[in-house]
Amino acid sequence: MKNIFNTLLLLFLISFFALPALACVGKTLQIGTTGSVQQNIMAHMIAELISERTGTSVKLVEFANSAEAHAALVKADIDLYVEYTGIGQGLILQGQPMADASELYKQVKDRYNQDLNLIWLQPLGFDAASSLKVNMPAEPAPVVRKDTLKKFPALARLINKLGGKIDQQAIAQLEQQAMTAEVAKVAHNFLKSQRLI
Repeated sequence: MKNIFNTLLLLFLISFFALPALACVGKTLQIGTTGSVQQNIMAHMIAELISERTGTSVKLVEFANSAEAHAALVKADIDLYVEYTGIGQGLILQGQPMADASELYKQVKDRYNQDLNLIWLQPLGFDAASSLKVNMPAEPAPVVRKDTLKKFPALARLINKLGGKIDQQAIAQLEQQAMTAEVAKVAHNFLKSQRLI
């Protein structure tokens, strides 16, 4: 009787921990990037994290700018891409500049959710305002379609493992490494160093 109980408990634990990862298998995710080195690093990082941890096929799609990537996301041509809070507020939502980074993130996240059915995940940890020439904070965070999160139930929790992991120094180092190495390799090495894959 004890052996049967132990076997059932083991099967339950295996299914409990394995099912979230398996929920994405057999489907393809489309991840957008606007083509800058920084954007490509982040897109490759998310793509490898998803494919390594879930077995899901991932395709990267390049756009000329944030407006194009956002339009593709709204039309469901892609499932997610990394956007900057300052770009989301100023360019996409046509909102007023805000100086407080956390309030800006909260407002952009709420408006995207209510008005666009898009979900902002956790910010990655650095601010790119100076390079983007926006007069407010510009923290990057993955933006995902709500219906994508329904199809891939483990996705938000998995991608949020990157939340806060890339500070200003880290992204500067990654961009420097990408000048002499393949972006995919740079992203892979970072994920390994953080024990995410």
